[in-house]
Amino acid sequence: YRWQPAVTAGQRLLTDIVDEETGVRGYALSRDPAFRRTYEQNVVAERTDTTRLRALVGADARLRARLADLDRAVRAWHQDVATPAIGAGGAHRADSPAARQQFASIRAESSRLDAELVARTREARAARVTYGTAFVVALAITVGLLIAAGGTLWRGLHRWVLGPIDRLGAQTREVSSGQTQKEIVAAGPVELTMLGHDVETMRRQIATQLALAEEVQEELRVRGEELARSNDDLQQFAYVASHDLSEPLRKVANFCQLLERQYGPELDDRARQYIDFAVDGAKRMQVLITDLLALSRVGRTTERFVPVDLETALDQAIANLGEKVATEARIERATPLPTVAGDRSLLTSLLENLVGNALKYRRDDVEPVVVIRAERDPDQELWTITVADNGIGIDPQYGERIFAVFQRLHLRDSYGGTGIGLALCRKIVEFHGGRIWLADVESGPGATFRFTIPEGDLSAEQHD
Repeated sequence: YRWQPAVTAGQRLLTDIVDEETGVRGYALSRDPAFRRTYEQNVVAERTDTTRLRALVGADARLRARLADLDRAVRAWHQDVATPAIGAGGAHRADSPAARQQFASIRAESSRLDAELVARTREARAARVTYGTAFVVALAITVGLLIAAGGTLWRGLHRWVLGPIDRLGAQTREVSSGQTQKEIVAAGPVELTMLGHDVETMRRQIATQLALAEEVQEELRVRGEELARSNDDLQQFAYVASHDLSEPLRKVANFCQLLERQYGPELDDRARQYIDFAVDGAKRMQVLITDLLALSRVGRTTERFVPVDLETALDQAIANLGEKVATEARIERATPLPTVAGDRSLLTSLLENLVGNALKYRRDDVEPVVVIRAERDPDQELWTITVADNGIGIDPQYGERIFAVFQRLHLRDSYGGTGIGLALCRKIVEFHGGRIWLADVESGPGATFRFTIPEGDLSAEQHD
């Protein structure tokens, strides 16, 4: 890295000395100041190149000796030839045989120094070639070793890690495809074996849960079949109740009434009272059977929901309650009632029962008023319908009890009915996907019922 610059510096040094010699001879012959300036400039260049060459040679003893020999020859030439010729202008001294002999010795020393520098350059090049070849060989050997090590590592990795992982994955996929009873066997490193054991434990737990789920599903299937049979029995019972039981009750009531008409003059007051009890009991039994039949039929006769205008359903419910409702009570619609998806007859029955209860449990001192309003919940897409009255009201502690079948809060003599009306309302509302409750309000006397009903799909064609 330094010998080629040293060769160049040596050649430049010789050129500087030759230019000095030319300047000396030209000045000695012509006394032209230009030759003297040439000499002086090259003296400065000579010193600079000598310093640079000495730095490039460094600690090499042989080259330093050659450079020292050259430096001595140059100083001797300066002392014996150049300086006197420049000072005195003696041409005989600058061009004398002795002067030429001294300058020839400078060339000889420069040639020996140059030869040594060229030799050093060749040695350096040869060393670089040797080192480069050795580096390439070492690099090739290193690459070969790395490839061999990589191949060995890959084979080991595939044998001890990737292969067991592939086998574990294949077994896991078989289990996930439905073969939950297939045991997972793990092999390979300890960590992978532990992972396989964990997967096998998870498989066993899943298999156990699936077995339990299958047992539960089978039990549900059996119970479903039993429930279906029970529903069939209930339907049969409803048919019997509506036909076979109603007919004897009608006969009992009819013949008791015939007995009273035919033999009324011969009966005393106690006998006529007994006949009235029998007729009243038969009629109440018929009403009870009819209400139970309506309760059991909720949802059984509905094929699909259709858009139902609750305004129209309320009008029908009021009409079903009779003219007395229109003349003796006031039904207020605080807001327009919406159109929802449902069963028209069931929703009419729902409103009829709620309005009918409000009028049944009226107060004698005020006109019965029923206020009906609707509020929409846009987030849940459902309507909340409120039916409030100014009647005798209901104690909040009975808020759940009143929706049970046959639950009454008053004596039959005070308020008639079978105790099934609100139970029927709850079943209708739940069949439509909503809920019904007794609202706890303190705005005044009376009872307030609220029920929710989803909007549903209103795209179906409505049939009247």
